[in-house]
Amino acid sequence: MIVAQGITQEENDRRQLAPMLKSCETQAGRLPKELLCDAGYWSQANAGLGEDVELLIATQKDWKIRKKLAESEAPRGRIPHGLTVTQRMELKLLTKKGKAGYKQRGSTIEPVFGQMVMRGLTRFMLKGVEKVGMEWSLWCTTHNLLKLWRAGWRPESA
Repeated sequence: MIVAQGITQEENDRRQLAPMLKSCETQAGRLPKELLCDAGYWSQANAGLGEDVELLIATQKDWKIRKKLAESEAPRGRIPHGLTVTQRMELKLLTKKGKAGYKQRGSTIEPVFGQMVMRGLTRFMLKGVEKVGMEWSLWCTTHNLLKLWRAGWRPESA
């Protein structure tokens, strides 16, 4: 299920994490317990947004993270003092919980884009940021409705 969505013309998502968290809280009624983000969201400022949410943000490109996760053993004990914000996040990703969480990202987030393409979204029909935003919102809504329908969800009888 897509719980928050938006579009941007920026080259990465660094300035999109705070708006997405706010949108998620508004649309879902609460923040998630854990949020998995790719390297496009990484910044030291974003790492500090996780007061109420456990953030797992890749600090490098996905294939580098996967390689590091596969090769490294989970650290034991407390995170040492004196590490940079980036080093702390990298260490967090190497923990058992971090590895398990980040591994989920590939099977929960990425398939949505493939499913959208399979449903016919190869480019937007409308022009302009505002109209494309509305079109993307419609695609996300229909994606969620289709997920609910396939899961057998039916509204309660009145």
